[in-house]
Amino acid sequence: MFDRSDTRSDHHTTAHRLPQAEQAVLRLLEADWRQMCSDTEIPVHAQLDPHALHDALPHAFLLHRTAPAAVRIRVAGQRLHDLLRIDPRGMSFGTFFTAAARDVAMNIVESAFDAPAIVGLPLTAARGLGRQPMKAELLLLPMRDAAGQTTRMMGALVAAGPLGNRSYRFDIAEDATLRFDDLDLPFADRRSHRARPVPGQRPMLRLVVNNG
Repeated sequence: MFDRSDTRSDHHTTAHRLPQAEQAVLRLLEADWRQMCSDTEIPVHAQLDPHALHDALPHAFLLHRTAPAAVRIRVAGQRLHDLLRIDPRGMSFGTFFTAAARDVAMNIVESAFDAPAIVGLPLTAARGLGRQPMKAELLLLPMRDAAGQTTRMMGALVAAGPLGNRSYRFDIAEDATLRFDDLDLPFADRRSHRARPVPGQRPMLRLVVNNG
């Protein structure tokens, strides 16, 4: 998984910045998640009310980790259906990604479950010959099951711009930073966030720690 010896804390680059509307969706989802948190524990997934997500709902999804390396999409908003051109419910988390990015993405989500951690993953998707890649971002927010284990993730995937009449699969952006925030408990004293290198990453992909 991740190498804990790397403790870089670079600032976000602007090359991959999404439009305000897409950023607002991710901020809304994280704000809702934080409202469900207690001072000592991350939320239980049964607390989640999909109707309370408002504008984030079409972009949102819920993951269920049933075993190591087995992470399934249990709920998916309409925007995700439109991006993938399939109903992703019941499929692997890797369904969001190209074959080239899938193993790295699965390692990231596995590490996020184990930590647990919040993840912000910058993405791109090819649009076609001669066209700029689509910019996107994926947010992962850990949640507990009824037994208190971190086996769920609430998340969202937002993509900038109109969609064409095709399916999209995503690569990890090389010109941006990966957010990986360890959730050291209790939340009242979260000062030891650690950035970790992504296994198999290309040199341009950097990690950032959000100390906000």
